[in-house]
Formats: sequence, C-alpha cells, structure tokens
Amino acid sequence: MKRVMMVLLVCVGALAAFAAAEGSRTGVVEWTFPRLGGCHEGLAFADGVTGVLVWGGGDAINLTVGRADMWDHRGGYPWTVEQSYTNIVAAVRSEDTERLLGLFKKTTPKGEPRNPYMLPLGRVVVKVPGKTLKRGSLDPFTGLGEIEFAEGGKVELAMSKKDHAFAMRFPEGVAYTVKSVPATDHPVYERELKPVGFEKAVVADGADAGGFRWKLPADAPVWLSWRKTGREIALASGRDDKVASDRPAFDAVAAASVAYWKAFWNEGARVTVPDPVVQRAFAYGMYRFGAMTDPDGVAAGLQGPWLEDDKLVPWNGDYHFNINVQECYSPAYRGGHFANLMPLFKMVLSWRPLLKDNARKFVGVDHGYVLPHSVDDRGVCIGGFWTGTIDHASTAWVAAMMFRYVKYSRDVAFLRNGGYDFMKGAMNVYRAMMEEKDGRLSLPIGPSPEWSGALAKGSVGRDPSFQLAAAHRLARDLVAAAKLLGEAPDPMWLDVEKRLPLYTVAPSACWAGGDEIALFGGQTLTESHRHHSHMAGLYPFDVIDVEDPKTRPVIDATYFNWQWRGTGGWSGWCVPWASILNTHLGNPVAAVHMLRTWDAFYTNPGHGSRHDVYHPGVSTMRRGGHWNKAGVAGDPPGEEIMQMDGACAAATAVMELMVHEVNGKVEYFRGCPEEWRDVSFENVALSDGRRVSGRRVDGKTEIKVVP
Repeated sequence: MKRVMMVLLVCVGALAAFAAAEGSRTGVVEWTFPRLGGCHEGLAFADGVTGVLVWGGGDAINLTVGRADMWDHRGGYPWTVEQSYTNIVAAVRSEDTERLLGLFKKTTPKGEPRNPYMLPLGRVVVKVPGKTLKRGSLDPFTGLGEIEFAEGGKVELAMSKKDHAFAMRFPEGVAYTVKSVPATDHPVYERELKPVGFEKAVVADGADAGGFRWKLPADAPVWLSWRKTGREIALASGRDDKVASDRPAFDAVAAASVAYWKAFWNEGARVTVPDPVVQRAFAYGMYRFGAMTDPDGVAAGLQGPWLEDDKLVPWNGDYHFNINVQECYSPAYRGGHFANLMPLFKMVLSWRPLLKDNARKFVGVDHGYVLPHSVDDRGVCIGGFWTGTIDHASTAWVAAMMFRYVKYSRDVAFLRNGGYDFMKGAMNVYRAMMEEKDGRLSLPIGPSPEWSGALAKGSVGRDPSFQLAAAHRLARDLVAAAKLLGEAPDPMWLDVEKRLPLYTVAPSACWAGGDEIALFGGQTLTESHRHHSHMAGLYPFDVIDVEDPKTRPVIDATYFNWQWRGTGGWSGWCVPWASILNTHLGNPVAAVHMLRTWDAFYTNPGHGSRHDVYHPGVSTMRRGGHWNKAGVAGDPPGEEIMQMDGACAAATAVMELMVHEVNGKVEYFRGCPEEWRDVSFENVALSDGRRVSGRRVDGKTEIKVVP
C-alpha cells in the first residue's frame, strides 16, 4: 500500500469536532514553549508511517517530518561461514580476542556507509509575525492539539490516519509564511551525507507552492511538497512521483482523528489512578504507541516515525531485538491492540530466507532461524557488536512475542501460517548450540546483553541466565502451540525443558550472602547495569516460580543485590522494566516509584521518552559535553537520544500494576500501593482471550471478566 502524508494549514472558522471533544479532555498533556529546545520536545502526531513533531519558539512553528520507511540500505554485515558457533566458542575459550574480533570484521568500500541507517527528511517552518508561542496541549483521547499565542488566539492541530493528513488551523486574521527546509540544508549533509554519495535535495519554493525532491544513492527518491489553495496550505511527502491531489479540510482531518482515537480507546485498555504522573505516563504512552503503529503501517523501530531532521538518527534508528522492539510493542498485549503487531511480524517472517542462511552458517542446521539483535528493515545485521550478533535470545524473544499474540488474539491461523515455523526454527538453533555436560544440557558460551565489552574474556560465559530463560519460554510455548494445532510435541522440546537449567547461580556479590541468579557461569551482578537480563526468567519470560519455596531464597538474594547496585548505570528503557519486576515481586510502592522516576529523569520538558537522563542525580547515563556535570540538565545541542521503548514500556508497566498475569495466574492491583484508595481499569486483555475490568475502593475489589 502506497503511503502519502499531507499536512494542511487551514485558516477558516471554528471546529465543531474540536468543541464536541472538549468533554474528554481530562487527560490533556501540556507543553510550555519557552522551554522547548528541539524537535523531540514537541507535540507528536503520526499515522503509522509518517511522524510530525510540532515545536518551536518565538514566532516560528516547526513541523519536523519523518518517515518510518526511509532507509539508506547500503552497508551491513552479512553472516559468513567463518562466524560459526564452533569458531566463536574456540576463540572465547582460548581468550583469543584478536581472532574473535576478526571473525566479525568488515571492510567498508570508500564512499559507502558502514551500516544501513534511517534518513532524516526535513521540516516545514511556519512563521507567524507578531505572535509568540506560549503553551501547547494534546489530548490523547482525541488526537487533537493546540498552540496558544501569548498575544491571544490559538492554532489547532490534528492528524488523520484515515486521510494520512496532518492539519493546522490559525485564528482569523493571522498572517503567516511557509518555507520548506530539507535535511540537506543542515550541517549533517556536509558532515555525514555528502561523503557517502548523497546529493543535495532540490528545493523549489514559490509564492503558492514549493517543496523539495531528494534523490537517494541506492533507494527510491523521496519528496516533500506544499501548495497554497486560498487560505489552506497542504504539505505532502512520498516515495514516488505522484503528488496527492485530495486535500481534506481541517474539519475533516480533525473529525477523522476524533473518530479514530475514540475507536482506539474503546477497543483497548483504560486505567484511572490517583497519581497524575502515572496517569499521564499511561495515557500519553498509549497514545504514542497507537500513533506510531498501525495494522497497515510500517514496523516501528527505536524512534518510530519521529526522526530528527538535522542529524542522523542515533543507533541508525534500527530494530533492536534484545529488549527495545519488545518494549515498543508491549502495550499491544495487555492493551488489547493485537492487530498493531502484524506489520512487525510480517516483516520478520519475510526475512526467513536470510535468517535461515544465518542459521546454516552459525550452527549448521537446515531448518533454523538466527536474528541478530540489531538489523534494518530487511533483516540485514547492523554493526560489528559480536555479542549482540550471536544473542540468540533475540530470535527466541520474537518467537515468544508471536505466541503471546496467538494466546491473546486466539489467531491460530497466524500460528499455522508462519508463527509456528519461526518458533521451531529458533529452537532448532538453540538445541544445536547446546552440549551434554554432567547429564544436563548446557550452552557452552553465550551473552548476557550489553555486559562487558569486546574482549573474549568476561563478555560471555557458560549458561547465561537470559539465554536459559528464553530457551525455556520457547520450549513451553512450542508444546502449547503444538497442542493448539493438534500435533504431538517434539521430544526435543520436552528434553530441553527437562534437562536445561532454568538459570545459573553463583555466590552473591554483595554482603547479604547466599546464592543468586548469575549473568552466566561465575559472573554475578557486580555493578549497576541497565539490562536486567539475568532476571528475565522472572519477567518477561515468566519461567521461574516466585512462589516456590525452593527458589525464593535465590530470588530474594538476586533482588537484594540488584537493589544494592542501584540505578547509576540505568538508561530510560530499563526503568519501566524495573517497575514491572517490582510488581512481579510484590513491591507496589517501588513499582510506582520507578514510574515516577522514569517520568522525572528520563523524559524531556516536552514529555519525550529519552535513552539518557535529563537531570543528573539518579544515573550517570549521559553523553556529550554534559556527561559528568552536576547541576546541569538536558544535553548539549544535538546530543539528545529519543527512544520510544521507555514510553511504551511505561504504559505497559501501568497496566501491570492493575492486572499482573504469570502463566495464566492473574492477580489484580498487585502493583497498586495501599494509599491508592480509588483505582480502576477497564477492558484489559488477558492471555486466554478474555477482557477484564475492575475497581478497588478503600480496599474493596470488584472484578468483571467478559469473554
């Protein structure tokens, strides 16, 4: 399906749809424009393919436009026969770092990029002489926004998924000018794009029409155009030469937005809590998830379609499958928006020929799939980070996402038409990696994500708890999937479940003592670490029984050391994960505290979801010239990293406070502190296909489950 994005700036009368929606504006998110310093501090709109960030200051309103389908596909790291698991294990055991890194070394031809990466597009700058931006607001329940001028009057904002259109409307009598600014007008062009073969975008602005066309070195060109028609201005962006002629008025765009978001919230989960920070984290997080994903849209990467226009996207804007994509899509399950997962699953399943070739070269199996942790939208490996490349839990976790979708949606046809095959291929690779050791199955070496560095010693180890948990989740899901399809389970899956350890233990690394879950053999948590992967058997994989008295001492020791190490090395996306772990362990005050911490430290003044802390004092995860500065908030210009994983995971964590489910066992309000005297949820999805609503008032709980 071809996608075209249209931006309409329409200067006409009052909007009936906006007025009719006023009653639903209890969850409005607000902005203060004098504090806004960059596009990711702006109001966010999207249609599942195109993103628009509305930001600025003084008399200028900037519309930064990004596209989730805009890649330079050159570069990347194809799997080679030398990168076999046998060779990797041998290099690690001999501590031959030079040999190990040589297996993953790649020579990049001069004038070409090292990796595929997402591209910035550009912006439209609207100048409103004599006016000063003062406040902004956006209603997550209607998709309608506005910007208020200090001198009085406001600009109304809306985006329609139906029409793939963004619209603005100014007050009567307000004059404004429009200018198109492509990404190639920024320093990023001379610094990073021109050296790898990009030409400048060709700009053609006139009195009544304008825009630019950008020819890409190896991919389809992209264009952005605007045209004035009376008091309306339409802006469109696309990947072909056909400019859309259908230009709906603001009223139509706004009415479509109200209708879409009404249906979105009626279809999915809703919560009400007495904490305004937690309430906003849920409402705005679900809104941005619903804006960046769509059943007919493009699979969302780290930033969705909200790409800055003046620099290259951090980490290439790629698909990170060792936590980040999983968090971006986590609201779809408990939130009840299952169809929004399909673009991601269809994309991954379309890569199977490539992933099968990876598996042949990695472990020598014919029916297997290996998905590196970082890839572009064609499944091509990005970067030479070898421990991420061989992190097979990335494959298993996607397989777990697929089966979880089947459980929630009851879409057995998806299982039959690709999901089951992917799950089996992932397990075949895991089994090929295992060896017999003392009558048990064992993984000779494997990574715990993002632990240590490039060296052979200390970066990986035997039986990583993250990998063990992923393998057990996969084995259990395969047995359940076979039952759904009326097939007998493969005895190999049952053997893996029986003989592979659930986790690896080691003496605690802190003064509390006792055995705890280790990252891998001989390596416990010895520092603050952002990837809670050694605890993945608790969440998200749910293979360790927290109530089992035999395992509880190990869990308690693990949790204690995790607390002891603190938050100093944490990034934004791991804080909602920590909230869910606390809900899982029955620590509601800590679960809510983590969400408030995320909002306070890992969002910018425009509620943008960040990788690094905005304010110092909780974590050292900062970069650029401010990395070690106390008393300084924010980033040096151009250093901010926005990622949608934190915002989406925060919304998921709020739902987990209300409805916490482990392998079919459901607990309600497990993560809600006692001081929350009145708290409720509606239409939350359960893993058996049912929906549940509930309310707790002064300790008395009412629950209603519907088919």
